[in-house]
Amino acid sequence: MSVPVHSLLFALLSKRAAWLGARQSVLAQNLANADTPGFRPNDLAPFERSLAAPGPIPAPTLARTAAAHFPGTAPARAEEPRGRRTGSWELAPSGNAVVLEEQMEKLARTQLEHQLATSLYSRHVAMLRTALGTPAG
Repeated sequence: MSVPVHSLLFALLSKRAAWLGARQSVLAQNLANADTPGFRPNDLAPFERSLAAPGPIPAPTLARTAAAHFPGTAPARAEEPRGRRTGSWELAPSGNAVVLEEQMEKLARTQLEHQLATSLYSRHVAMLRTALGTPAG
């Protein structure tokens, strides 16, 4: 069974946007509790872990609409994610572990990633509209 690449891309982008929205909510809660004694900041598991599904995920395939078209190439190997070095942060005397600079950095990164996901989504829609010959808007 062949799954169209565009539907997998839309599903992935939608899931990424939902994860980023949930992460922004968690980070905002961390900031709201920056003065709460004993509060420990929370974060979501990396997005890649949320992609793990219980069943097999069908691999996207390219459709050959004409015999003269070249078949698709072999899938690229996924690179191992590189570890990111994180700074060490101190606990406040009240036991609060929220570091405003760290949380603001995470929020800014989340916002940029959300902008990227929505931009990719809208560009993909525009590409499909162009392919179908329908006007944008």
